[in-house]
Amino acid sequence: MVKRAFAVAWIRFAVRFASICAAMLAPLATRAQETPLEHCGALPVVEVVAAGRSTRFLIDTAATSILNLKSFAEGAARRDVHVTSWSGTTATSAREVTLSELKVGLTKIIAVKLPAIDLSAIGNSCGRRIDGILGVDLLGKLGATIDLKRQTVHFADANDSRGIELESEMNRDIDHCVGAFNSADERAFAECLDPKIVLFAANSDLYGREAAMSYFRNRYFRQTPPAHLAIRASSFHAIGEAVWYEYNFTIESAQGRIRGRGMAMCRKSEGHWRVASMHHSLVEIEPAVVGAVVTRNSD
Repeated sequence: MVKRAFAVAWIRFAVRFASICAAMLAPLATRAQETPLEHCGALPVVEVVAAGRSTRFLIDTAATSILNLKSFAEGAARRDVHVTSWSGTTATSAREVTLSELKVGLTKIIAVKLPAIDLSAIGNSCGRRIDGILGVDLLGKLGATIDLKRQTVHFADANDSRGIELESEMNRDIDHCVGAFNSADERAFAECLDPKIVLFAANSDLYGREAAMSYFRNRYFRQTPPAHLAIRASSFHAIGEAVWYEYNFTIESAQGRIRGRGMAMCRKSEGHWRVASMHHSLVEIEPAVVGAVVTRNSD
Protein backbone atom coordinates (compact mmCIF):
# COMPACT_ATOMS: atom_id res chain seq x y z
CA MET A 1 0.00 0.00 0.00
CA VAL A 2 2.82 2.38 0.88
CA LYS A 3 4.60 1.86 -2.43
CA ARG A 4 1.37 2.15 -4.39
CA ALA A 5 0.35 5.39 -2.66
CA PHE A 6 3.84 6.80 -3.17
CA ALA A 7 3.74 5.93 -6.88
CA VAL A 8 0.29 7.49 -7.33
CA ALA A 9 1.41 10.69 -5.60
CA TRP A 10 4.55 10.89 -7.69
CA ILE A 11 2.63 10.36 -10.93
CA ARG A 12 0.13 13.06 -9.93
CA PHE A 13 2.94 15.54 -9.43
CA ALA A 14 4.80 14.44 -12.57
CA VAL A 15 1.73 15.12 -14.72
CA ARG A 16 1.29 18.60 -13.22
CA PHE A 17 4.99 19.34 -13.43
CA ALA A 18 5.20 18.13 -17.04
CA SER A 19 2.46 20.56 -18.06
CA ILE A 20 4.57 23.43 -16.69
CA CYS A 21 7.76 22.28 -18.39
CA ALA A 22 6.22 21.38 -21.77
CA ALA A 23 5.53 24.97 -22.77
CA MET A 24 8.99 26.06 -21.64
CA LEU A 25 10.77 23.28 -23.49
CA ALA A 26 9.02 23.80 -26.83
CA PRO A 27 11.14 26.75 -28.02
CA LEU A 28 14.34 24.83 -27.25
CA ALA A 29 13.54 21.71 -29.23
CA THR A 30 15.56 22.76 -32.28
CA ARG A 31 18.75 23.57 -30.34
CA ALA A 32 20.00 20.00 -29.91
CA GLN A 33 23.76 19.62 -30.40
CA GLU A 34 23.80 15.89 -31.00
CA THR A 35 25.64 14.87 -34.15
CA PRO A 36 25.42 11.32 -35.54
CA LEU A 37 28.64 9.35 -35.76
CA GLU A 38 29.81 7.97 -39.08
CA HIS A 39 32.39 5.21 -39.36
CA CYS A 40 35.65 4.49 -41.10
CA GLY A 41 35.76 0.74 -40.66
CA ALA A 42 35.25 0.31 -36.92
CA LEU A 43 36.52 3.81 -36.10
CA PRO A 44 34.11 6.69 -35.25
CA VAL A 45 34.10 9.65 -37.63
CA VAL A 46 32.29 13.00 -37.49
CA GLU A 47 31.66 15.75 -40.04
CA VAL A 48 33.63 18.93 -39.31
CA VAL A 49 33.56 22.30 -41.09
CA ALA A 50 37.22 23.34 -41.24
CA ALA A 51 38.08 26.76 -42.69
CA GLY A 52 34.68 26.93 -44.38
CA ARG A 53 34.64 23.52 -46.05
CA SER A 54 33.13 20.20 -45.09
CA THR A 55 35.65 17.60 -43.92
CA ARG A 56 35.65 14.25 -42.15
CA PHE A 57 37.58 13.82 -38.89
CA LEU A 58 38.32 10.63 -37.02
CA ILE A 59 37.49 10.81 -33.29
CA ASP A 60 40.34 9.54 -31.12
CA THR A 61 40.28 10.26 -27.37
CA ALA A 62 43.79 8.80 -26.98
CA ALA A 63 45.46 11.18 -29.45
CA THR A 64 46.12 14.87 -29.98
CA SER A 65 44.35 16.62 -32.85
CA ILE A 66 46.08 16.40 -36.24
CA LEU A 67 45.27 17.44 -39.81
CA ASN A 68 45.86 15.35 -42.90
CA LEU A 69 48.62 16.93 -44.97
CA LYS A 70 46.83 15.74 -48.14
CA SER A 71 43.81 17.86 -47.17
CA PHE A 72 45.64 20.89 -45.70
CA ALA A 73 48.90 21.40 -47.56
CA GLU A 74 49.36 25.06 -46.71
CA GLY A 75 51.42 26.05 -43.70
CA ALA A 76 55.00 26.34 -42.49
CA ALA A 77 57.18 23.26 -42.10
CA ARG A 78 58.36 22.48 -38.57
CA ARG A 79 60.61 19.76 -37.13
CA ASP A 80 59.73 20.08 -33.44
CA VAL A 81 56.10 18.94 -33.61
CA HIS A 82 55.01 16.39 -31.00
CA VAL A 83 52.19 13.97 -31.81
CA THR A 84 50.49 11.94 -29.08
CA SER A 85 48.65 8.64 -29.55
CA TRP A 86 47.79 5.63 -27.41
CA SER A 87 51.37 4.35 -27.87
CA GLY A 88 52.99 7.52 -26.55
CA THR A 89 54.30 10.91 -27.67
CA THR A 90 56.79 11.19 -30.54
CA ALA A 91 58.55 14.09 -32.24
CA THR A 92 58.06 14.41 -35.97
CA SER A 93 58.33 16.80 -38.89
CA ALA A 94 55.05 18.37 -39.91
CA ARG A 95 53.44 21.45 -41.32
CA GLU A 96 51.80 23.82 -38.89
CA VAL A 97 48.42 24.91 -40.27
CA THR A 98 46.20 27.66 -38.86
CA LEU A 99 42.48 27.25 -39.55
CA SER A 100 40.35 30.40 -39.44
CA GLU A 101 37.72 28.34 -37.62
CA LEU A 102 36.77 24.76 -36.87
CA LYS A 103 33.06 24.06 -36.44
CA VAL A 104 30.99 21.04 -35.43
CA GLY A 105 27.24 21.64 -35.47
CA LEU A 106 26.71 25.04 -33.82
CA THR A 107 29.93 24.89 -31.80
CA LYS A 108 33.11 26.42 -33.18
CA ILE A 109 36.66 27.33 -32.24
CA ILE A 110 38.38 30.29 -33.91
CA ALA A 111 42.02 30.41 -35.10
CA VAL A 112 42.95 26.78 -34.53
CA LYS A 113 46.64 25.95 -34.99
CA LEU A 114 47.31 22.25 -35.68
CA PRO A 115 50.09 20.06 -37.12
CA ALA A 116 49.46 18.39 -40.47
CA ILE A 117 51.00 15.04 -41.38
CA ASP A 118 50.19 12.36 -43.93
CA LEU A 119 47.20 10.36 -42.67
CA SER A 120 46.67 8.47 -45.93
CA ALA A 121 47.29 5.12 -44.26
CA ILE A 122 44.23 5.57 -42.03
CA GLY A 123 41.97 6.42 -44.95
CA ASN A 124 43.35 3.59 -47.06
CA SER A 125 42.59 1.08 -44.32
CA CYS A 126 38.86 1.82 -44.42
CA GLY A 127 38.34 3.10 -47.93
CA ARG A 128 37.39 6.69 -47.01
CA ARG A 129 39.35 9.90 -46.93
CA ILE A 130 40.14 11.13 -43.43
CA ASP A 131 40.90 14.87 -43.28
CA GLY A 132 42.06 14.93 -39.70
CA ILE A 133 41.89 13.52 -36.20
CA LEU A 134 39.71 15.18 -33.57
CA GLY A 135 41.77 14.39 -30.50
CA VAL A 136 41.36 14.80 -26.77
CA ASP A 137 42.55 18.44 -26.81
CA LEU A 138 39.88 19.72 -29.22
CA LEU A 139 37.21 17.36 -27.89
CA GLY A 140 37.67 19.04 -24.52
CA LYS A 141 37.46 22.56 -25.97
CA LEU A 142 34.32 21.61 -27.89
CA GLY A 143 32.73 20.13 -24.75
CA ALA A 144 32.23 16.78 -26.49
CA THR A 145 30.38 13.85 -24.92
CA ILE A 146 30.50 10.62 -26.93
CA ASP A 147 27.64 8.12 -26.68
CA LEU A 148 28.75 4.92 -28.40
CA LYS A 149 25.54 3.11 -27.53
CA ARG A 150 23.42 5.69 -29.38
CA GLN A 151 26.20 6.38 -31.90
CA THR A 152 26.09 10.14 -31.34
CA VAL A 153 28.39 12.85 -30.05
CA HIS A 154 27.12 15.92 -28.20
CA PHE A 155 29.01 19.20 -28.48
CA ALA A 156 28.47 21.99 -25.98
CA ASP A 157 26.94 25.23 -27.21
CA ALA A 158 25.97 28.53 -25.62
CA ASN A 159 22.85 26.91 -24.17
CA ASP A 160 24.94 24.29 -22.33
CA SER A 161 27.27 26.95 -20.95
CA ARG A 162 24.30 29.04 -19.87
CA GLY A 163 22.77 26.01 -18.14
CA ILE A 164 25.96 25.43 -16.14
CA GLU A 165 26.04 29.10 -15.17
CA LEU A 166 22.40 29.04 -14.04
CA GLU A 167 22.96 25.85 -12.03
CA SER A 168 25.93 27.42 -10.23
CA GLU A 169 23.95 30.57 -9.41
CA MET A 170 21.00 28.57 -8.18
CA ASN A 171 23.14 26.33 -5.97
CA ARG A 172 24.52 29.40 -4.19
CA ASP A 173 21.00 30.60 -3.45
CA ILE A 174 19.91 27.12 -2.33
CA ASP A 175 22.78 27.07 0.19
CA HIS A 176 21.62 30.46 1.50
CA CYS A 177 18.05 29.16 1.84
CA VAL A 178 19.16 26.03 3.70
CA GLY A 179 21.02 28.31 6.12
CA ALA A 180 17.86 30.39 6.61
CA PHE A 181 15.85 27.23 7.31
CA ASN A 182 18.38 25.93 9.84
CA SER A 183 18.43 29.23 11.72
CA ALA A 184 14.61 29.43 11.60
CA ASP A 185 14.92 32.82 9.90
CA GLU A 186 11.38 33.07 8.54
CA ARG A 187 11.90 36.38 6.78
CA ALA A 188 14.97 35.19 4.89
CA PHE A 189 13.41 31.83 4.07
CA ALA A 190 10.24 33.47 2.75
CA GLU A 191 12.41 35.31 0.22
CA CYS A 192 13.50 31.89 -1.08
CA LEU A 193 9.94 31.09 -2.17
CA ASP A 194 8.29 32.43 -5.29
CA PRO A 195 5.12 34.41 -4.44
CA LYS A 196 3.14 31.91 -6.54
CA ILE A 197 4.91 28.76 -5.34
CA VAL A 198 3.03 25.46 -5.63
CA LEU A 199 3.98 23.00 -2.88
CA PHE A 200 2.84 19.39 -2.86
CA ALA A 201 3.51 17.86 0.55
CA ALA A 202 1.92 15.94 3.40
CA ASN A 203 -1.21 15.07 1.43
CA SER A 204 -1.75 18.77 0.79
CA ASP A 205 -1.56 21.02 -2.25
CA LEU A 206 -0.44 24.46 -1.10
CA TYR A 207 -0.58 27.50 -3.36
CA GLY A 208 1.27 30.74 -2.72
CA ARG A 209 4.05 31.90 -0.42
CA GLU A 210 1.85 32.49 2.64
CA ALA A 211 0.40 28.97 2.57
CA ALA A 212 3.85 27.43 2.08
CA MET A 213 5.35 29.50 4.91
CA SER A 214 2.53 28.46 7.23
CA TYR A 215 3.38 24.82 6.45
CA PHE A 216 7.11 25.26 7.20
CA ARG A 217 6.46 27.49 10.21
CA ASN A 218 4.11 25.06 11.96
CA ARG A 219 6.17 21.97 11.20
CA TYR A 220 9.76 23.11 11.58
CA PHE A 221 10.37 26.70 12.71
CA ARG A 222 8.79 26.52 16.15
CA GLN A 223 10.98 23.83 17.67
CA THR A 224 13.68 23.79 20.32
CA PRO A 225 16.32 23.07 19.26
CA PRO A 226 15.62 24.30 15.68
CA ALA A 227 15.18 21.69 12.96
CA HIS A 228 18.24 21.07 10.78
CA LEU A 229 17.94 20.50 7.04
CA ALA A 230 20.51 18.82 4.78
CA ILE A 231 19.72 18.60 1.08
CA ARG A 232 21.49 17.01 -1.88
CA ALA A 233 20.32 18.21 -5.29
CA SER A 234 21.02 16.39 -8.57
CA SER A 235 19.89 15.98 -12.20
CA PHE A 236 19.73 19.67 -13.01
CA HIS A 237 17.93 20.73 -16.20
CA ALA A 238 17.93 24.34 -17.39
CA ILE A 239 14.78 25.46 -19.24
CA GLY A 240 15.04 29.06 -20.34
CA GLU A 241 15.45 31.08 -17.14
CA ALA A 242 14.31 28.20 -14.93
CA VAL A 243 16.06 25.13 -13.54
CA TRP A 244 14.38 21.96 -12.32
CA TYR A 245 16.13 19.28 -10.34
CA GLU A 246 15.70 16.24 -8.11
CA TYR A 247 16.78 16.17 -4.49
CA ASN A 248 17.16 14.01 -1.39
CA PHE A 249 16.83 15.58 2.03
CA THR A 250 17.19 14.82 5.73
CA ILE A 251 15.63 16.89 8.52
CA GLU A 252 16.80 16.41 12.11
CA SER A 253 14.22 17.71 14.58
CA ALA A 254 13.01 17.25 18.13
CA GLN A 255 10.61 14.60 16.83
CA GLY A 256 13.34 12.59 15.12
CA ARG A 257 14.94 12.21 11.71
CA ILE A 258 12.96 12.59 8.49
CA ARG A 259 14.30 11.36 5.17
CA GLY A 260 12.70 12.07 1.83
CA ARG A 261 13.12 12.92 -1.80
CA GLY A 262 11.49 15.19 -4.28
CA MET A 263 11.53 17.33 -7.38
CA ALA A 264 11.56 21.11 -7.60
CA MET A 265 11.75 23.96 -10.05
CA CYS A 266 13.42 27.31 -9.36
CA ARG A 267 13.24 30.46 -11.42
CA LYS A 268 15.08 33.73 -11.18
CA SER A 269 13.34 36.95 -10.24
CA GLU A 270 14.68 40.23 -8.89
CA GLY A 271 18.21 38.83 -8.97
CA HIS A 272 17.40 35.80 -6.78
CA TRP A 273 16.56 32.17 -7.46
CA ARG A 274 13.28 31.23 -5.80
CA VAL A 275 11.45 27.91 -5.53
CA ALA A 276 8.43 28.06 -7.84
CA SER A 277 7.28 24.44 -7.63
CA MET A 278 8.15 21.67 -5.18
CA HIS A 279 6.99 18.18 -4.42
CA HIS A 280 8.58 16.19 -1.64
CA SER A 281 7.69 12.77 -0.33
CA LEU A 282 8.57 11.45 3.10
CA VAL A 283 10.26 8.10 2.70
CA GLU A 284 10.76 7.28 6.37
CA ILE A 285 10.68 8.79 9.82
CA GLU A 286 13.04 7.68 12.58
CA PRO A 287 11.61 8.79 15.94
CA ALA A 288 13.86 10.56 18.43
CA VAL A 289 13.24 7.77 20.93
CA VAL A 290 15.39 4.79 20.06
CA GLY A 291 13.28 2.21 18.33
CA ALA A 292 12.44 0.66 15.00
CA VAL A 293 12.24 2.81 11.90
CA VAL A 294 8.64 3.68 11.16
CA THR A 295 7.67 3.94 7.49
CA ARG A 296 4.80 6.29 6.76
CA ASN A 297 2.74 6.82 3.65
CA SER A 298 2.86 10.44 2.53
CA ASP A 299 3.14 12.34 -0.68
